[in-house]
Amino acid sequence: MQTKISLAAAAILTGTALFADSTSLADALKNGAFQGDLGLYTEYSNVKDADNLGFSSASFNMLFSTDRFYGFQANVGSRANHAFHEVDGNEYFQEDKAVLHTANIGYSNDYIDVVLGRQEINLNWVSDFHEALVGVFKGVPDTTIIAAYTQRMAVANYDEPLSRFERLGDDGAYVVDAQWNGVDGLNVNPFVYHVPDIATWFGAKVDYDKEFENFAFGGTLQYTQSDEDVGEDGSFLQVEARGSIDSLNAKVGYFKTDKDAGAGSIGAAGENVNPFEDGDQIFLSDARTFYVGADYEIGNLSLIALYGYTKYANDGKFHEFDLGVGYALSENLNIEGFVVIGDDNNGGYSQDYSKVTLGAIYSF
Repeated sequence: MQTKISLAAAAILTGTALFADSTSLADALKNGAFQGDLGLYTEYSNVKDADNLGFSSASFNMLFSTDRFYGFQANVGSRANHAFHEVDGNEYFQEDKAVLHTANIGYSNDYIDVVLGRQEINLNWVSDFHEALVGVFKGVPDTTIIAAYTQRMAVANYDEPLSRFERLGDDGAYVVDAQWNGVDGLNVNPFVYHVPDIATWFGAKVDYDKEFENFAFGGTLQYTQSDEDVGEDGSFLQVEARGSIDSLNAKVGYFKTDKDAGAGSIGAAGENVNPFEDGDQIFLSDARTFYVGADYEIGNLSLIALYGYTKYANDGKFHEFDLGVGYALSENLNIEGFVVIGDDNNGGYSQDYSKVTLGAIYSF
């Protein structure tokens, strides 16, 4: 299933905790580890007043991580995707059949992690794979400070066409992201992103989650403002409340963007905010989105349901309903599927459609 995350660290040396330090470069290579996955994925969309869409594809992902050598570690990984069926022959376009998504060297100690090269980054407004220099500073109690520079990004997922590394503007993007968790259950996350000649966006996200014996509750408040070099400035507001009882989790939330510019350039380096399978309308001009969702786990079975309603500029209205199921057939093999129903009264942005997806992943 689709998962949206915002990690406390942008890039951590893969598998560091699993290794003991080697005493030579030869041992670091010999004691390294492979991991990867094999995936099959298919989706089919029935679009009102248009041709139906769909494809089936296979994916292979491999990552090798050396052992640590005096705090240093290297990682290299690649994903190859191939479509073996398309409904009309034009849905699955990718310029490269494989992408070297990971190629980096890093250094780690008790106070700092540094990674240079191609790596996966998961922050509030940075996602997917980046050619970047990332530093994670851990010396301040209850605080993590991330400073990063990224110049290019790519997408390398098993359930969509690959996207080769493309430049982020002419001069890349600079990121400073801090997280403070000095109070139990509270995480305060201010951030600044700067893309020269495009925009600067800044803001903060506050999460609070409290757990009790049989239930938990929490919430999120986030506001991000963009300062655009050209055009109107954008903004994005998120408010969410959530709770859980045993294995049942529920949430209700609200998004709002600027009346004229929407979210502006916010998200140019990727995002981990959108909870929907699709939901692109949430970033449009004057978009106000209400959503409610729940998920439930019982044994190896997980279920998720999410409904959202977005009202946006020019009296646009969009409804989306996502219903998903996942099942762990074994420790390594998982299957997952979604039914997505979208209903839009403005064909300029999208059309009414229903979509079914099914994927299987074997990890090793």
